[in-house]
Amino acid sequence: MRALAALGYRVSVLPLDLDLTVLGRVAARPPDLVFNLVESLGGSGRLIHLAPAVLEDRGIPFTGCGAEALFLTSNKPLAKRVMAAAGVATPDWGLLPRPKCDPRTRYIIKSAWEHASIGLSRDSVVAGSLVSRKLRRLDPAARGDWFAERYIEGREFNISVLEDSDGPEVLPIPEMLFVDYPPDCPRIVDYQAKWDRRSFAYHNTVRSFGSRSEDRPLRARLAEIARQCWRLFGLRGYARIDFRVDADGRPWVLEVNTNPCLSPDAGFLAAAAEAGLGLEQIVARICAAVPQGAEAETAYMELR
Repeated sequence: MRALAALGYRVSVLPLDLDLTVLGRVAARPPDLVFNLVESLGGSGRLIHLAPAVLEDRGIPFTGCGAEALFLTSNKPLAKRVMAAAGVATPDWGLLPRPKCDPRTRYIIKSAWEHASIGLSRDSVVAGSLVSRKLRRLDPAARGDWFAERYIEGREFNISVLEDSDGPEVLPIPEMLFVDYPPDCPRIVDYQAKWDRRSFAYHNTVRSFGSRSEDRPLRARLAEIARQCWRLFGLRGYARIDFRVDADGRPWVLEVNTNPCLSPDAGFLAAAAEAGLGLEQIVARICAAVPQGAEAETAYMELR
């Protein structure tokens, strides 16, 4: 809100839940621009695209990706199908009821819809022979559908992309470092690593922008794939693409996040700061990427 106000917008906050009729009232007196921050509705990530779908139907400009891109990328198995068909390397995966997992390989069990590492823990990484048993124990009603993705042992990179007048700009690329992790602990950015300040993972999972000279070709390749994903899904405004890089140096796309967190401690703002961009500059560029929204005088922010 402060960033929008500093940019000259008149800002109103509109909390949104499963009662979408409130968007009908907005349409009756439409704002020039909606800043869409909806991450879920009714506690479910699978509904993330509903607000943009209504706004599109009413012809109200809003920030970030459209409803189709949000739906395609938020459903992780569906996004993986799209990427695999386009030749973008993404780890093999399996769905219930028969995930068809190699018993000699490790897999990571993920929610098909939820982001922010919801449902992820060190126990999410299991041998292929145990995947079916693990999936059967999970409650589909709790977090939606689940799937098993081949676990890529290696390095992790999170690529933030911000649109400008020349197209998508790949911001400085950080690597997630797993400092002093025990040998038996999977090196993943799980829920504890992101949100539990009391945990070992939170304090020992470190974002580093240090770049080794020998990594330059790898980072150029990561940036190239991130732009490929941007074009493939028709992204707009801003996004984050998460990678693992295996022991042979091959990048694998894990997820495409079309609504990345813009909180002060989030990875997107850290990458932007590394590029010399402050929050007002980020917000200005996100707003400018909206068709017909660059000259807006009024803005709404949609909240969970």
